[in-house]
Parts: sequence; C-alpha cells; structure tokens
Amino acid sequence: MLELTAALMSGGRKIRKVKNALQNRTAISLLSIFITCIVIFMMTGALYFRNEVTITDDGNTFKVYTTRTAPEEILREQGIPLTGADYYNLSEPAGSGRMNAMTLSVTRSHTAAVMVDGKVLRAEAYTGETVAEVLDRAGIKLERNDIVTPALYEKITGESSIIISRAFGITLYIEGVTLSIPVSPLGEATIADVLSLEGIELSENDVVSENLNSVAYPGMEAAVNTLRYVERVETNLIPYDIISEPSNLVAIGKTEVVTAGAEGIERLTVVDTVKDGEVIATEIITREVLSEPVTEELLTGLAFSEPYSKREFDEIELIDGVPVNFEFMLSGKSTAYTAGPTCSTASGRPLVVGSVAVDPRRIPYGSLLYIVTQCGEIVYGAAVASDTGSFIYSTDVIVDVYMGLTDDNLVHAINWGSRMVDVYVISTGQY
Repeated sequence: MLELTAALMSGGRKIRKVKNALQNRTAISLLSIFITCIVIFMMTGALYFRNEVTITDDGNTFKVYTTRTAPEEILREQGIPLTGADYYNLSEPAGSGRMNAMTLSVTRSHTAAVMVDGKVLRAEAYTGETVAEVLDRAGIKLERNDIVTPALYEKITGESSIIISRAFGITLYIEGVTLSIPVSPLGEATIADVLSLEGIELSENDVVSENLNSVAYPGMEAAVNTLRYVERVETNLIPYDIISEPSNLVAIGKTEVVTAGAEGIERLTVVDTVKDGEVIATEIITREVLSEPVTEELLTGLAFSEPYSKREFDEIELIDGVPVNFEFMLSGKSTAYTAGPTCSTASGRPLVVGSVAVDPRRIPYGSLLYIVTQCGEIVYGAAVASDTGSFIYSTDVIVDVYMGLTDDNLVHAINWGSRMVDVYVISTGQY
C-alpha cells in the first residue's frame, strides 16, 4: 500500500509538471501570436489610419506619414518653417486610392529689387512666377515701349533684380494732329525708325521737318506734312531801270528826264508748293514778256544854275559848279549882245549861242571857256572864243557873251547887262 501510494503520489507530481509545462508553452505561444499581431497591425492596418503627405518645398519633393491634419502642424512637425510671405497649398491628389493621402506645396517668397523712375523698390516675388506677375502684384505700371530686364516672360529664381527703362516721349505733328510717341530708351532710334514702328508711311509728297536719319531724343518735335502743288497764271509789271548821268547843263540838286521810264508786262505760269495751308515755295514754269520795260534816263546837275549856253564838251568836268581842270582863269566884267541872222564872227566860226567875243590877245580864238558869274546865280556855261570887236578893245570888258538873234533874245541880253564873271580857260585855240 505504501508503495502504491508512493507510486501514485509520484505519478501525480509528474502529471502536474507536465500540465505546468504545457500551460507555460501555451502562454508563450499566445504571447508570441499577440506580439506578431501587434507588429502586423502596426505595419499594415494601423498605417491605413495615418496621413500620407507629399510635400514639395522649393523644388524638393518627399513623402511623410503623420497623424497630423493641420498643414501648419504637419510643416512644424517636419521642421519646415514659413517666413515672410511664404504660403502653402493643401490638396488631395486625384486617383490616389487613399482617403488620407494629400499634397502640401510650399511656395517660397523672395525680395526682388525693382529699379524704376530713379528709385529702388522692394517687391515680393515667388519662385517660379514671371517678372510680369511680380510687377503686377507690386502695382508697377508699364508704358508702351518701356524696356524690362529680365524680360516679362522670364521666371524669378531666388533674390532678383528687375530694371525698368522708361520710354521717352517725342511729339509728332501730322496734318494738324498732335501725337505723343513713346520711344524705346535702348538703341538709337531715328525718326525713320519711329515712323516705321508707328505704321506711318510717307508718300513722295510728304515732307518731314527733321532729317529722317536724325536720332530721336526726349522732348523732340517733328512735323509731317503732305505737300500740294497748285498751278496758276499771273500777270506782273516788269520794273524799269533808271540810268542817271551827270550833266553840266543841269543845276546842282536837280534832275532832268531825258527819257521817261515805263514798266513792262509779263505773264507767268507758276506752281505753288503748299504745306499745312501755307505757300512755302513758288516755281516759275513759263515766262512770257508781253511788253518790254523802257529804261528811264536822267541827267543830274553839276552847274551852279542852268547854263544859258547848251553846248557841252567832254573836256569840261565840273565839281561844285566850277571846272576841275583849266589852263588859267580871268576875272572881270562881262557884257551880252545879240545879232541879226546874217551876222558872222571875226574868226569866221559860226555865230551860235555859246560863241563869245574876246580880246584875242588875251584869249586866243578857238579857246574853250567856261563862264560863270562870280555870285554863282547866273551861269553862261561852255563857250568858244569866236568873235571880237572895237568894243572889246576899248573897254575893260574881258568877254562879251552872245545871247542869240536880236528879235528873240534882246531882252536876255538886256537882263544880263554888265556882270562880274570868272572865265575859266579850259584850253586855248582848240576849237
């Protein structure tokens, strides 16, 4: 019995050991299964309930998984700061197949220096946008023909500088219309370039106030006009010429008309060049003289007064009423005489007004004389020593001047009477 009892007790202890061992193995297996389930859950099922975010930051793209839903928290969690005017866009990409997949794009801002109108302005710019977008956001207006560097279509990258060169203005006056034209500040645009760019075509009758090759400059003004040509016929008077000759037969300060002048007449066919309503040039096409002008001939006086004798000699040149050149001069008393139509001279020379009687011992026959009263009020003028008489020899008279036929000129001889004269002997015995 004791052995049996001992055997049973020993068997019971073995059974408990086996039972305990089995229990321990089961627990360990269950724990392993539990841990495996947790790992699998974490790697598969649990991830389904987290956010998959594709982040693009300044051209760099990467994915992150997070339980965060607010963009600011996601960026903060990933250590991505926003500064200045940086901003983000959050969207769910189409066709991802996952409800919690999203895209978070960060757009970085930069400062662009805009040099315009002599100033430097600071404008916000974003990577990838164009120069035109930066200027539009900054409220900077561009005028026609302004030059922008870089070009408006170029994209901003990092810190940038934008230079705006303003167009300068010139003024064009075209047939009464005033145009203000902006001209590009780069290069040397000529007036021809400006007209071409503005689509202004010149015809052969157009004229520009500035040379077409002149370089445009700020404030420049130029006029473009169309020329018109008007043909017409006009009749004009042709002025006559005046010829003036000095004469010993006319008193100083007086003139005597030998031939009266007369204007001629001409018919012209002309073409007027008209610009802006005004005639700027006239061209004569044909000229027909209908009547020639007549030259006016005048004598201007050299004598103290009009001479009684109308004889003229080239040898006698007067200045201030007296001869310039003479052989000698006699001063003394003079008388006057007349004669009948049949009378002759002692020297045989013709008896005409301008013949005088002299003492041939003092003044030889044929001598050329110029006789003027000493007061200068009466001038006998040029004379030839042609006659004499007992009267001359027996008195102190140095010259007796002939006044003409008695019937017509006796009164002139009486008026002459006896006068003191200067007798200039120009030449002796020449006539």
